[in-house]
Amino acid sequence: MNILVAPNSFKECADSAELADIISSCLFRSPNLNIISKPVSDGGDGFLSVCYKNFGLKKIYYKIPAPFNPGRIRCTVGYNKKNKNLFIESANVLGLKIIPPEKRHPLILSSRGLGVLLNKILKDVKKGKLEVNKVTIGIGGTGTNDLGIGMLSELGMKLTDKNNSVLEPLPLNFKAAKKILWKKPKFPFRINLVADVNNSLLGPEGASRVYGKQKGLTTKEIKIADAGFEHIIRISKKERIISSTEYISGAGGGLAAGFQLFLGSELILSDKFVLSSLGINKSKNISIVITAEGRFDTQSFRNKATGTIIKKFSNSPAKIFLICGSIEKKALDLLPENVYPIEISKYFDRKADSIKNYKKGIKLACEEIIKTII
Repeated sequence: MNILVAPNSFKECADSAELADIISSCLFRSPNLNIISKPVSDGGDGFLSVCYKNFGLKKIYYKIPAPFNPGRIRCTVGYNKKNKNLFIESANVLGLKIIPPEKRHPLILSSRGLGVLLNKILKDVKKGKLEVNKVTIGIGGTGTNDLGIGMLSELGMKLTDKNNSVLEPLPLNFKAAKKILWKKPKFPFRINLVADVNNSLLGPEGASRVYGKQKGLTTKEIKIADAGFEHIIRISKKERIISSTEYISGAGGGLAAGFQLFLGSELILSDKFVLSSLGINKSKNISIVITAEGRFDTQSFRNKATGTIIKKFSNSPAKIFLICGSIEKKALDLLPENVYPIEISKYFDRKADSIKNYKKGIKLACEEIIKTII
Protein backbone atom coordinates (compact mmCIF):
# COMPACT_ATOMS: atom_id res chain seq x y z
CA MET A 1 0.00 0.00 0.00
CA ASN A 2 1.57 3.30 -1.15
CA ILE A 3 1.01 6.13 1.32
CA LEU A 4 1.89 9.69 0.34
CA VAL A 5 2.73 11.84 3.37
CA ALA A 6 2.51 15.45 2.18
CA PRO A 7 1.82 17.86 5.05
CA ASN A 8 2.04 21.63 5.01
CA SER A 9 3.37 23.40 8.08
CA PHE A 10 1.53 24.21 11.30
CA LYS A 11 2.07 27.98 11.29
CA GLU A 12 4.12 29.28 14.24
CA CYS A 13 4.37 25.70 15.51
CA ALA A 14 6.05 23.06 13.31
CA ASP A 15 7.35 23.04 9.76
CA SER A 16 6.37 20.63 7.00
CA ALA A 17 9.49 18.46 7.19
CA GLU A 18 9.10 17.91 10.94
CA LEU A 19 5.44 16.96 10.54
CA ALA A 20 6.29 14.56 7.71
CA ASP A 21 8.91 12.88 9.92
CA ILE A 22 6.46 12.51 12.83
CA ILE A 23 3.72 11.06 10.63
CA SER A 24 6.10 8.73 8.77
CA SER A 25 7.65 7.40 12.00
CA CYS A 26 4.18 6.51 13.30
CA LEU A 27 3.24 4.70 10.09
CA PHE A 28 6.52 2.77 9.81
CA ARG A 29 5.39 0.68 12.78
CA SER A 30 2.79 -0.99 10.56
CA PRO A 31 3.88 -3.61 8.01
CA ASN A 32 3.10 -3.55 4.29
CA LEU A 33 3.03 0.25 4.11
CA ASN A 34 5.27 1.98 1.58
CA ILE A 35 5.72 5.50 2.92
CA ILE A 36 6.49 8.27 0.42
CA SER A 37 7.44 11.37 2.39
CA LYS A 38 6.92 14.61 0.47
CA PRO A 39 6.53 17.60 2.79
CA VAL A 40 5.09 20.53 0.87
CA SER A 41 5.09 24.31 1.09
CA ASP A 42 3.17 27.06 -0.60
CA GLY A 43 5.85 29.65 0.06
CA GLY A 44 4.99 30.37 3.69
CA ASP A 45 6.33 28.95 6.96
CA GLY A 46 8.55 25.94 6.36
CA PHE A 47 9.37 26.83 2.74
CA LEU A 48 13.11 26.49 3.30
CA SER A 49 12.89 23.19 5.18
CA VAL A 50 10.98 21.74 2.22
CA CYS A 51 13.55 23.14 -0.22
CA TYR A 52 16.41 21.66 1.85
CA LYS A 53 14.81 18.23 1.63
CA ASN A 54 14.00 18.42 -2.08
CA PHE A 55 16.91 20.37 -3.55
CA GLY A 56 19.90 19.52 -1.33
CA LEU A 57 20.70 23.03 -0.18
CA LYS A 58 23.58 24.42 1.86
CA LYS A 59 22.70 26.83 4.67
CA ILE A 60 24.07 30.37 4.54
CA TYR A 61 23.53 32.89 7.32
CA TYR A 62 23.09 36.66 7.21
CA LYS A 63 22.43 39.32 9.87
CA ILE A 64 19.55 41.60 8.89
CA PRO A 65 17.27 44.16 10.58
CA ALA A 66 14.22 42.89 12.47
CA PRO A 67 10.88 44.13 11.12
CA PHE A 68 9.68 45.39 14.51
CA ASN A 69 12.63 47.15 16.21
CA PRO A 70 16.16 48.48 15.53
CA GLY A 71 17.68 45.13 16.45
CA ARG A 72 19.05 42.48 14.11
CA ILE A 73 18.13 38.86 13.48
CA ARG A 74 20.04 35.91 12.06
CA CYS A 75 18.48 34.82 8.80
CA THR A 76 19.09 31.54 6.98
CA VAL A 77 18.96 31.12 3.20
CA GLY A 78 19.47 27.98 1.15
CA TYR A 79 22.02 27.64 -1.68
CA ASN A 80 22.40 25.06 -4.42
CA LYS A 81 25.91 25.54 -5.78
CA LYS A 82 25.45 23.14 -8.68
CA ASN A 83 22.39 24.89 -10.11
CA LYS A 84 23.45 28.33 -8.81
CA ASN A 85 20.06 28.77 -7.16
CA LEU A 86 19.40 30.53 -3.87
CA PHE A 87 16.21 30.18 -1.81
CA ILE A 88 14.73 32.66 0.69
CA GLU A 89 11.76 32.18 3.01
CA SER A 90 10.11 35.55 3.59
CA ALA A 91 8.64 34.25 6.87
CA ASN A 92 12.22 33.94 8.20
CA VAL A 93 12.75 37.63 7.47
CA LEU A 94 9.35 39.23 8.08
CA GLY A 95 7.20 36.45 9.47
CA LEU A 96 4.61 36.37 12.21
CA LYS A 97 6.72 33.62 13.75
CA ILE A 98 9.49 36.13 14.53
CA ILE A 99 7.29 39.11 15.49
CA PRO A 100 6.08 39.01 19.11
CA PRO A 101 2.28 39.40 19.46
CA GLU A 102 2.64 42.76 21.21
CA LYS A 103 4.66 44.08 18.23
CA ARG A 104 2.15 43.11 15.54
CA HIS A 105 1.16 46.56 14.33
CA PRO A 106 1.61 46.36 10.53
CA LEU A 107 1.14 50.09 9.88
CA ILE A 108 4.52 50.67 11.54
CA LEU A 109 6.30 47.48 10.43
CA SER A 110 8.72 47.39 7.53
CA SER A 111 9.98 44.84 5.03
CA ARG A 112 13.36 46.60 4.78
CA GLY A 113 15.16 43.55 6.19
CA LEU A 114 14.50 41.72 2.93
CA GLY A 115 16.06 44.58 0.97
CA VAL A 116 19.12 44.45 3.22
CA LEU A 117 19.32 40.69 2.63
CA LEU A 118 19.16 41.09 -1.16
CA ASN A 119 21.88 43.74 -1.03
CA LYS A 120 24.13 41.43 1.01
CA ILE A 121 23.55 38.59 -1.43
CA LEU A 122 24.31 40.95 -4.33
CA LYS A 123 27.54 42.03 -2.59
CA ASP A 124 28.63 38.40 -2.15
CA VAL A 125 27.90 37.70 -5.82
CA LYS A 126 29.94 40.71 -6.94
CA LYS A 127 32.83 39.63 -4.68
CA GLY A 128 32.74 36.14 -6.17
CA LYS A 129 31.74 34.45 -2.91
CA LEU A 130 28.55 33.11 -4.53
CA GLU A 131 27.49 32.27 -8.06
CA VAL A 132 23.77 32.91 -8.36
CA ASN A 133 21.61 32.75 -11.48
CA LYS A 134 18.23 32.63 -9.74
CA VAL A 135 16.81 33.64 -6.37
CA THR A 136 13.52 31.99 -5.43
CA ILE A 137 11.59 33.65 -2.62
CA GLY A 138 8.77 31.92 -0.79
CA ILE A 139 6.16 34.60 -0.10
CA GLY A 140 3.86 33.83 2.81
CA GLY A 141 3.48 33.86 6.57
CA THR A 142 4.56 37.50 6.71
CA GLY A 143 3.66 39.87 9.51
CA THR A 144 4.28 42.98 7.38
CA ASN A 145 1.72 44.64 5.12
CA ASP A 146 3.71 47.32 3.29
CA LEU A 147 3.62 46.47 -0.43
CA GLY A 148 7.33 45.68 -0.16
CA ILE A 149 8.08 49.42 0.01
CA GLY A 150 10.40 48.93 2.99
CA MET A 151 12.35 46.34 1.01
CA LEU A 152 12.43 48.61 -2.05
CA SER A 153 13.68 51.54 0.04
CA GLU A 154 16.88 49.57 0.65
CA LEU A 155 17.21 49.19 -3.13
CA GLY A 156 16.92 52.93 -3.80
CA MET A 157 13.24 53.88 -3.62
CA LYS A 158 12.26 57.11 -1.84
CA LEU A 159 8.83 58.49 -1.00
CA THR A 160 8.66 62.27 -0.64
CA ASP A 161 5.90 64.47 0.79
CA LYS A 162 4.52 67.84 -0.37
CA ASN A 163 7.64 69.57 1.04
CA ASN A 164 9.97 67.17 -0.83
CA SER A 165 11.01 65.65 2.50
CA VAL A 166 11.78 61.93 2.44
CA LEU A 167 9.16 59.90 4.29
CA GLU A 168 9.95 56.90 6.42
CA PRO A 169 8.76 53.98 4.23
CA LEU A 170 5.98 52.74 6.51
CA PRO A 171 2.33 52.06 5.57
CA LEU A 172 1.20 54.76 8.00
CA ASN A 173 2.94 57.33 5.79
CA PHE A 174 1.84 56.14 2.34
CA LYS A 175 -1.07 58.58 1.96
CA ALA A 176 1.29 61.50 2.64
CA ALA A 177 3.48 60.62 -0.35
CA LYS A 178 3.39 63.07 -3.26
CA LYS A 179 6.23 61.65 -5.32
CA ILE A 180 8.12 58.39 -5.71
CA LEU A 181 11.78 58.38 -6.70
CA TRP A 182 12.80 55.07 -8.23
CA LYS A 183 15.27 53.59 -10.65
CA LYS A 184 15.06 49.85 -11.12
CA PRO A 185 18.34 48.21 -10.02
CA LYS A 186 20.13 45.69 -12.19
CA PHE A 187 20.59 42.28 -10.60
CA PRO A 188 22.93 39.63 -12.07
CA PHE A 189 20.26 37.07 -11.20
CA ARG A 190 16.52 36.77 -11.76
CA ILE A 191 14.08 36.74 -8.86
CA ASN A 192 11.16 34.30 -8.84
CA LEU A 193 8.38 34.26 -6.26
CA VAL A 194 6.40 31.32 -4.90
CA ALA A 195 3.17 32.80 -3.56
CA ASP A 196 1.02 31.03 -0.97
CA VAL A 197 -2.25 32.61 -2.14
CA ASN A 198 -3.72 33.87 -5.42
CA ASN A 199 -5.74 36.84 -4.22
CA SER A 200 -5.29 40.30 -5.74
CA LEU A 201 -3.56 43.26 -4.13
CA LEU A 202 -6.57 45.59 -3.96
CA GLY A 203 -10.34 45.37 -3.61
CA PRO A 204 -12.64 43.16 -1.52
CA GLU A 205 -10.29 40.19 -1.96
CA GLY A 206 -7.16 42.31 -1.52
CA ALA A 207 -4.18 41.78 0.75
CA SER A 208 -5.24 44.09 3.58
CA ARG A 209 -8.91 43.10 3.66
CA VAL A 210 -8.40 39.34 3.52
CA TYR A 211 -5.25 38.87 5.61
CA GLY A 212 -4.83 42.14 7.50
CA LYS A 213 -6.68 41.00 10.60
CA GLN A 214 -4.45 37.97 11.19
CA LYS A 215 -1.41 40.24 10.94
CA GLY A 216 -2.79 42.57 13.60
CA LEU A 217 -4.66 45.28 11.67
CA THR A 218 -7.89 46.62 13.15
CA THR A 219 -10.92 47.30 10.94
CA LYS A 220 -10.00 50.99 10.79
CA GLU A 221 -6.34 50.21 10.04
CA ILE A 222 -7.32 47.84 7.20
CA LYS A 223 -8.99 50.80 5.44
CA ILE A 224 -5.88 52.94 6.01
CA ALA A 225 -3.59 50.21 4.66
CA ASP A 226 -5.77 49.58 1.60
CA ALA A 227 -6.02 53.30 0.83
CA GLY A 228 -2.25 53.59 1.18
CA PHE A 229 -1.69 50.82 -1.36
CA GLU A 230 -4.10 52.46 -3.81
CA HIS A 231 -2.31 55.78 -3.36
CA ILE A 232 1.15 54.32 -4.06
CA ILE A 233 -0.17 52.54 -7.17
CA ARG A 234 -1.84 55.74 -8.39
CA ILE A 235 1.35 57.81 -8.06
CA SER A 236 3.46 55.06 -9.64
CA LYS A 237 1.16 54.96 -12.68
CA LYS A 238 1.05 58.75 -12.94
CA GLU A 239 4.83 58.98 -12.94
CA ARG A 240 5.08 56.02 -15.34
CA ILE A 241 7.13 53.96 -12.92
CA ILE A 242 4.74 51.09 -13.53
CA SER A 243 2.31 50.37 -16.35
CA SER A 244 0.01 47.38 -16.20
CA THR A 245 -1.55 46.17 -12.95
CA GLU A 246 -3.74 43.57 -14.66
CA TYR A 247 -2.93 40.85 -12.14
CA ILE A 248 -0.88 41.88 -9.16
CA SER A 249 -0.61 39.44 -6.28
CA GLY A 250 -1.70 40.32 -2.76
CA ALA A 251 0.54 37.64 -1.25
CA GLY A 252 2.76 38.55 1.69
CA GLY A 253 0.94 41.76 2.56
CA GLY A 254 1.64 43.08 -0.95
CA LEU A 255 5.29 41.95 -0.87
CA ALA A 256 4.79 39.90 -4.04
CA ALA A 257 3.20 42.94 -5.72
CA GLY A 258 6.23 45.07 -4.87
CA PHE A 259 8.51 42.56 -6.56
CA GLN A 260 6.22 42.28 -9.59
CA LEU A 261 5.57 45.99 -10.11
CA PHE A 262 8.96 47.50 -9.34
CA LEU A 263 11.46 44.68 -10.00
CA GLY A 264 9.69 42.70 -12.74
CA SER A 265 9.86 39.43 -10.79
CA GLU A 266 8.03 36.35 -12.02
CA LEU A 267 5.21 34.96 -9.90
CA ILE A 268 4.89 31.18 -9.55
CA LEU A 269 1.63 30.13 -7.91
CA SER A 270 2.12 27.54 -5.23
CA ASP A 271 0.07 24.82 -6.95
CA LYS A 272 2.62 24.73 -9.79
CA PHE A 273 5.49 24.69 -7.29
CA VAL A 274 3.91 21.87 -5.25
CA LEU A 275 2.87 19.71 -8.18
CA SER A 276 5.84 20.26 -10.51
CA SER A 277 8.88 21.50 -8.59
CA LEU A 278 8.29 19.29 -5.53
CA GLY A 279 7.32 16.31 -7.71
CA ILE A 280 3.83 15.54 -6.40
CA ASN A 281 2.70 15.00 -10.02
CA LYS A 282 5.13 12.06 -10.20
CA SER A 283 3.43 10.21 -7.34
CA LYS A 284 1.75 7.14 -8.84
CA ASN A 285 -0.49 4.33 -7.54
CA ILE A 286 -1.23 6.13 -4.29
CA SER A 287 -3.75 4.42 -2.02
CA ILE A 288 -3.62 6.79 0.94
CA VAL A 289 -2.77 10.49 1.10
CA ILE A 290 -2.03 12.16 4.44
CA THR A 291 -1.79 15.92 4.38
CA ALA A 292 -1.89 18.48 7.18
CA GLU A 293 -2.29 22.15 8.04
CA GLY A 294 -2.53 24.01 11.33
CA ARG A 295 -5.77 25.82 10.52
CA PHE A 296 -7.78 24.62 7.52
CA ASP A 297 -10.27 27.17 6.24
CA THR A 298 -11.72 28.45 2.97
CA GLN A 299 -8.46 30.32 2.30
CA SER A 300 -6.75 26.91 2.12
CA PHE A 301 -8.46 26.39 -1.23
CA ARG A 302 -6.80 29.53 -2.64
CA ASN A 303 -3.90 27.61 -4.24
CA LYS A 304 -2.37 26.83 -0.84
CA ALA A 305 -0.37 23.62 -0.56
CA THR A 306 -2.89 21.56 1.42
CA GLY A 307 -5.76 22.61 -0.84
CA THR A 308 -3.61 21.74 -3.86
CA ILE A 309 -2.93 18.23 -2.52
CA ILE A 310 -6.64 17.67 -1.86
CA LYS A 311 -7.61 18.92 -5.32
CA LYS A 312 -4.94 16.75 -6.98
CA PHE A 313 -6.29 13.52 -5.45
CA SER A 314 -9.98 14.43 -5.07
CA ASN A 315 -11.01 12.45 -8.15
CA SER A 316 -8.72 9.50 -7.49
CA PRO A 317 -9.49 6.24 -5.65
CA ALA A 318 -7.17 7.34 -2.84
CA LYS A 319 -8.42 8.12 0.64
CA ILE A 320 -7.23 11.53 1.81
CA PHE A 321 -6.68 12.13 5.52
CA LEU A 322 -6.48 15.78 6.54
CA ILE A 323 -4.81 16.34 9.91
CA CYS A 324 -5.17 19.83 11.31
CA GLY A 325 -5.49 21.78 14.51
CA SER A 326 -8.95 23.02 13.58
CA ILE A 327 -11.24 23.25 10.56
CA GLU A 328 -13.56 26.08 9.62
CA LYS A 329 -17.16 24.90 9.21
CA LYS A 330 -17.47 26.43 5.72
CA ALA A 331 -14.28 24.66 4.61
CA LEU A 332 -15.51 21.38 6.07
CA ASP A 333 -18.59 21.56 3.86
CA LEU A 334 -16.41 22.08 0.77
CA LEU A 335 -14.23 19.00 1.25
CA PRO A 336 -14.57 16.22 -1.38
CA GLU A 337 -16.16 12.93 -0.29
CA ASN A 338 -12.85 11.05 -0.18
CA VAL A 339 -11.36 13.46 2.41
CA TYR A 340 -11.41 12.40 6.06
CA PRO A 341 -10.63 15.34 8.37
CA ILE A 342 -9.08 14.83 11.79
CA GLU A 343 -8.91 17.82 14.14
CA ILE A 344 -6.25 17.19 16.77
CA SER A 345 -7.89 19.78 19.03
CA LYS A 346 -10.48 17.13 19.89
CA TYR A 347 -7.84 15.21 21.84
CA PHE A 348 -7.32 18.11 24.27
CA ASP A 349 -9.44 20.23 26.59
CA ARG A 350 -7.98 23.53 25.43
CA LYS A 351 -6.73 24.89 22.11
CA ALA A 352 -3.51 26.02 23.81
CA ASP A 353 -2.86 22.43 24.91
CA SER A 354 -3.33 21.12 21.36
CA ILE A 355 -0.75 23.63 20.09
CA LYS A 356 1.73 22.94 22.88
CA ASN A 357 1.34 19.16 22.50
CA TYR A 358 1.04 19.03 18.72
CA LYS A 359 3.39 16.02 18.50
CA LYS A 360 1.11 13.98 20.74
CA GLY A 361 -1.89 15.16 18.72
CA ILE A 362 -0.28 14.10 15.43
CA LYS A 363 0.56 10.66 16.86
CA LEU A 364 -3.02 10.16 18.09
CA ALA A 365 -4.32 11.15 14.65
CA CYS A 366 -1.96 8.63 13.03
CA GLU A 367 -3.23 5.89 15.34
CA GLU A 368 -6.73 6.75 14.20
CA ILE A 369 -5.66 6.55 10.54
CA ILE A 370 -3.91 3.20 11.02
CA LYS A 371 -7.06 1.69 12.54
CA THR A 372 -8.98 2.84 9.46
CA ILE A 373 -6.62 1.51 6.78
CA ILE A 374 -5.23 -1.71 8.29
